[in-house]
Amino acid sequence: MRRFLIGTAGHIDHGKTALVKALTGIDADRLPEEKRRGITIDLGFAHAEWEGVRISFVDVPGHERFVRNMLAGAGGVEAILLVVAADESVMPQTREHFEIVRLLGVERGVIALTKIDRVGSELVEVTRSDVAELVRGSFLENAAVVPVSSRTGEGLEALKAALLAAARGGRAEERETGPPRLPIDRAFLIAGFGPVVTGSLVAGAVSRDQRLELLPARRSVRVRRVEVHGREQEVARAGERVSVNLVGAELPELRRGFVLAAPDALPISRRLWVRLELLPTAPTVQSGDRLSLHHFSAETRAGVRILGATAIEPGASGFAEMRLASPLAAVPGDRFVVRRLSPVETIGGGTVLDPLPSAARSRRAPELAQTLGVLEGAPLGERLALWISEARERGASEDDLARRAGISVDAVRTAIAPLARDGRLHVLRRSPERYISEDALRRVAERSVSELRKLISAGGAVGVPRRTLTQRILPGVDARWAEAVESALAARGALVIAGEEARLPGRSELEGSDRELSERIATLYRERALDPPSPGETAETLRHRPKVVEGLISYLIKKGTLIRLPGGWIISRDALDQVVARLRESGKRSFDVGEFKGMFELTRKLAIPLLEHLDATKVTRRIGDRREIVG
Repeated sequence: MRRFLIGTAGHIDHGKTALVKALTGIDADRLPEEKRRGITIDLGFAHAEWEGVRISFVDVPGHERFVRNMLAGAGGVEAILLVVAADESVMPQTREHFEIVRLLGVERGVIALTKIDRVGSELVEVTRSDVAELVRGSFLENAAVVPVSSRTGEGLEALKAALLAAARGGRAEERETGPPRLPIDRAFLIAGFGPVVTGSLVAGAVSRDQRLELLPARRSVRVRRVEVHGREQEVARAGERVSVNLVGAELPELRRGFVLAAPDALPISRRLWVRLELLPTAPTVQSGDRLSLHHFSAETRAGVRILGATAIEPGASGFAEMRLASPLAAVPGDRFVVRRLSPVETIGGGTVLDPLPSAARSRRAPELAQTLGVLEGAPLGERLALWISEARERGASEDDLARRAGISVDAVRTAIAPLARDGRLHVLRRSPERYISEDALRRVAERSVSELRKLISAGGAVGVPRRTLTQRILPGVDARWAEAVESALAARGALVIAGEEARLPGRSELEGSDRELSERIATLYRERALDPPSPGETAETLRHRPKVVEGLISYLIKKGTLIRLPGGWIISRDALDQVVARLRESGKRSFDVGEFKGMFELTRKLAIPLLEHLDATKVTRRIGDRREIVG
């Protein structure tokens, strides 16, 4: 069954609720005060099924005092039913509601001229002319205009046909493919069931026992029961009015403006980069102004910062940063409406470009203009590439990109694949994929060569510990990503990985003064034999910087010229080889620590580490308090 969600719009007392009831048989006014006063105060809902199409109506209040309630219901609709009474024609809230749905990006609709039973045909035509003037040049310019009477039924069948025609051009099936997204417009408690929320399902599907996330709190909840128009169903789909019974949240934690979504699928933001459009009747908007921002069923205060200009004039549009008093779950392409705080009136709206923008203050004007242009008009792959570039050496995971763009991981991979083939982006880690730009990788390569030269020059060695280098060139990144970037640097020849050491390409031996000093260190340790100096004593004896001497000692240990014993003692390879030879030539089969000390005139401080090394290299084998000579 095709599903279609349509909202009403129009001035107070122009017959919106009566028309919905005439079409569906359902009175959308549910509150006692609404019935007593005869006006719609909050959102109302009704539905009908005609010719295999389920049409859901969101009936909104027309009074100027309740426009904020109207905005809470208008955000998720696919089309609009603009209602204009023939006896009053276009009125202030007719204009405001029309501007609101236009600003929200609604693309289809039908116009109903109501109460035709009260006026003559000439006045109906006058109203038709006024409406044509209102919608000229808009998405409703070619919409069906249907004169109708809710009281007599005249024109109802023609109106149904027009609504069905609009429904057949809907995109409900396309919207079902995305992750579920349900802006909440009501929350209440049902005895025996617990908390229930309702809303218009704008994307995806919601099913019984499904795990969802309550935003912006990021609380995990489970769906216990799903209803569509009062009937329990296994699955609710995009384009339907949905009631969801939740487990995992209490009623005080649920309110209008929150969102149910797939876990970790949407970003939470207090800053939005947007294209802001002002109505011709709006005041000039400047940086520092505060407005009320309406996004689906949410409402929050927003501070404005104009980007790339000083102000936005009435009837014009421009880029802006909206700094929100409360966090929103918004993605690129979402539409919103802004209103003045005093006097309260709708002044414009716009489109979200980036829900997680980087800082604008550090950008020069040309760079900022280029970035905003990409965010607004470039294909998806280019926008993803921009965000990957902004992440610099940290890279960007496919999960982060999907969340920021409000799309699936598969869509991210598809959009990025051509750029990866062209070499503009690189996939350096999988499960999940993580990307880095070619420019960022090139900068890291240049930095690695520079840092290697500095460290090697300061430490007097062929290479440096890999961890030391990655901490310098990739500060703060996780170990897996650091290893992936390091491997990419090695693949492009920026460095050579030798065990746990990173080296400059083409350098495997010491050169010049470093080589001369290392030979002096090796000679000193050979001469001192079993009375080896400490690194500090070595530096003092050779009158050289301790850090350089320590680096060269590490190099000689890696090369095998020197041996590091347990406890940190260092002796020459020659001295150790002489100990082994003398043990095997001694004719002894075993010995204790005292005998070993006497044989080589050792202190206990050196004897024990030396014996532990001999045990570890299987020259000796410890049995109780004695050691056997092996081989």
